[in-house]
Amino acid sequence: MRANPSHNGHLEVTGDSKFADLYRRYQRHIHAYCARRTEPHLVDDAVAETFLVAWRKIEQMPVGDQILPWLYGVARLELAHQWRHAARRRRLVERLQGGARVDVPSADVYILRSVEYDLVAKAASRLRRIDQEVLRLTLWEELSYVDAATVLAISPEAVKQRLFRARQNLTREYRRLDLDRQRPPAARKGGAR
Repeated sequence: MRANPSHNGHLEVTGDSKFADLYRRYQRHIHAYCARRTEPHLVDDAVAETFLVAWRKIEQMPVGDQILPWLYGVARLELAHQWRHAARRRRLVERLQGGARVDVPSADVYILRSVEYDLVAKAASRLRRIDQEVLRLTLWEELSYVDAATVLAISPEAVKQRLFRARQNLTREYRRLDLDRQRPPAARKGGAR
């Protein structure tokens, strides 16, 4: 692909130049999106696969403000593929070890990494995956309902409803964990109160 002269005398950017501009503009956003959702050693692969899809579909991809949500949707599908692959690998390792359980952390472990947020992270990990994702998209990625709907391939109204439910569920789980944390250790283990 190449640059072609347009009717107004400016060069029209096509192909590789268009992709290079796309990559420069959105790579850090996609990298951050993936880093919050998967293990550190898998982030670069997820980013690379996302931009490979973008390169292949550059002529069909949306324009303007819809590019980033579209890229998030591609990254989300790539991460889902990684999670399925990791789950298959865990099951295989367990079978090869005679059914012994192997603690391989899931992608959800990496949602929140700061020690300060352990309680929130634990509460969030108890939510359904879709509730976790709608919270991430609207709060961390700061997407509008419309853009989050593009990523999730649902309606903006469904995003709004899921976000409302996810916030309620997160609050409920957080309160449960906080109450449990405040109880004396003996009471948590079923001992004397």
